[in-house]
Amino acid sequence: MKLLLEEMTRDEAREAFDAGAMVVLPTGAIEQHGPHLPLAVDTYAVTHIARAAAERAATEIPIVVAPAMHFGVSHHHMAFAGTMSLTGQIYIDALKELARCLYRHGVRRIVLLNGHGGNQNPNGVVVQALVNEENLDLTIGQASYWTIAAKALVEAGAHDVAAHFPGHAGGFETSLMLALRPDLVQLDRRRPPTDDLVSSVHATEPGIYARAGGTTDDASRASAEAGTRLLTATVDAVAAYLVQFYRGTRSDRESPTPAA
Repeated sequence: MKLLLEEMTRDEAREAFDAGAMVVLPTGAIEQHGPHLPLAVDTYAVTHIARAAAERAATEIPIVVAPAMHFGVSHHHMAFAGTMSLTGQIYIDALKELARCLYRHGVRRIVLLNGHGGNQNPNGVVVQALVNEENLDLTIGQASYWTIAAKALVEAGAHDVAAHFPGHAGGFETSLMLALRPDLVQLDRRRPPTDDLVSSVHATEPGIYARAGGTTDDASRASAEAGTRLLTATVDAVAAYLVQFYRGTRSDRESPTPAA
């Protein structure tokens, strides 16, 4: 079975869904990440983690990774060029429709694996709404990768690069990108966050990200070595979560265990 939905033919997708495959749908964002990181940090990170974790989980369960949802709820970053955001309701509606598409093709287990802080609450709304739909016999869950891997990240030394993680465009995310796409990191442009407010024009926008630097912490301690270590810990934790989620649910395609 192929791992990535976008690489499958329609027949291969049909076979995977008929085999009871669980689908992981990563949710990311396209938004500013300070002066030194690319706009797609959240999408790059969660896509890598979803694919690597699913590849490991695939040795134990049938699993497929859907294309990442590149656009998230990022209006609080609109003071900075390049940010592309969906309103909360549009984002919620889009995810619900994507989940219904998968359900229509026979998928009964879905995990929304999140990589952007602004998506956390909307993802919860999506899950709750779909669970409450009487005509859907769907098991769906959602979690941010840093929440699943919180303990493992601490043990792997996340606090060595950032006081808090994931933060935004600070030591944690810079380390991840140095490990994933060092060609897109401009270390000579990184600078510590400032307390200056953005201009009054931008500050009038609801929920605007109010730090002029657009970062939450100093990225000076970031390194590729730390990023590789943190990614490994995260992938291990997320893979275990995916297997546990799958085994804790039962598809309507499966027969219940006969009574003794």
